[in-house]
Amino acid sequence: MGKIDLKDKRNVYAIVVCLLLMVAAHMVYNYVWDPFVYQRDALERDLQSAQAELDKINAKKHRVAELEMQLVQAEKDFEKLKEMFPEEEKVPLRLQDLYSVLRSSGVQIQKFEPMGRAEREHYIENSYRIAVNSGYHMLGYLFAEIANFNYPTAITDLKLGRYSGIAAEIQKAETHGWTPITMSVNFNLTTYTSKKVGK
Repeated sequence: MGKIDLKDKRNVYAIVVCLLLMVAAHMVYNYVWDPFVYQRDALERDLQSAQAELDKINAKKHRVAELEMQLVQAEKDFEKLKEMFPEEEKVPLRLQDLYSVLRSSGVQIQKFEPMGRAEREHYIENSYRIAVNSGYHMLGYLFAEIANFNYPTAITDLKLGRYSGIAAEIQKAETHGWTPITMSVNFNLTTYTSKKVGK
């Protein structure tokens, strides 16, 4: 292979053209191909990520009906809780509930006295003082019925005493066969209401 004659203009042009082609190829590679490859790789990564997210969504799609059923049940449960813990104490309904169980248990009510409200952090206690005359089994039935109210209740400060007319009651019971009144009972009945949000 001989030396390149730089005095020959054709050789110089050929070298210049080769150099220009090399510079052009380098510029095309660095400024066109490399960014294209980088952008293509980024798009492929985004596509893989989106596909993975779509696969997760498709995997959970069958749970939509189940979640809708759970939402309906949660709404029902919430309504029950609102009934159990109303925002306002419903004294007439409490009286009606209590009167109903008093009649069915057979006790004689002597006093029903609202004792006011006591505010706690998340709820309010509504207290009532109740006095009844009752037989032993009647009282047990009364407390069982109060425990079965569809809202929370608490019985506190229970005081039992001998009924003042017990002798006459026992005599009537022996004569007529009914259950005698044997005790006087005093207790506090507490119901609960929720605090309104923002109070």
